[in-house]
Amino acid sequence: MEIKTEEQELVCAVCGEKSSQTVVVEYEPDRSVPDLDMRPGEPHRSYIKYWVSKCPHCGYCNASIEIPALFTKEYLQSANYNQYGDSLAGRFMKMSLVCEKNKVYEEALKACLYAAWTFDDVGNDEKARECRRAAVRIFDSHRALFSEKPDYVLVAADIMRRSGNYERVISDYKGRFFHSGLMTAIAAFEAELAEKGDSDCHRADEAPGVTVK
Repeated sequence: MEIKTEEQELVCAVCGEKSSQTVVVEYEPDRSVPDLDMRPGEPHRSYIKYWVSKCPHCGYCNASIEIPALFTKEYLQSANYNQYGDSLAGRFMKMSLVCEKNKVYEEALKACLYAAWTFDDVGNDEKARECRRAAVRIFDSHRALFSEKPDYVLVAADIMRRSGNYERVISDYKGRFFHSGLMTAIAAFEAELAEKGDSDCHRADEAPGVTVK
């Protein structure tokens, strides 16, 4: 068993309507070596389609439509919300917007990153960069919050590098020390890749001296 899903009737936290949603109820632990932005390897990376749900009645997109919202359904009718369409990437970007509205900024950043991954999978590099730049904007807008979360600070280096912002990666991460030797090594690797103008995907165990089990 790698993953088990089932259809469940859920009530939307925004409009109150019921709908059938595919819910992951069981999954095996992820033992793969992740990419530098923490995307898991197979088979877990293929489960991404289950990471966002959409209410068919009002369009609310989130990890679960049962998650309470700090806004009304009128926001879901706005041009800002609906600019992203109904693709999987679009749903993740909508999820990012509602997470920002809900003041859950870590989840908002991750949703942008998930959207980027979906574009990576189809080879749309420019759209992937746009999603990563959106993630960086969230990171910068809530710098005080993220500064207390070293894992997000480190992931931000990969997001910046893969969006082509090499100069910032070099200035912010070259020679930077973290409390974790592993994180310090990965930060140095990110700066090294940025100096080469490398925006490709790399795995964590490619960093010199890093062993990921």
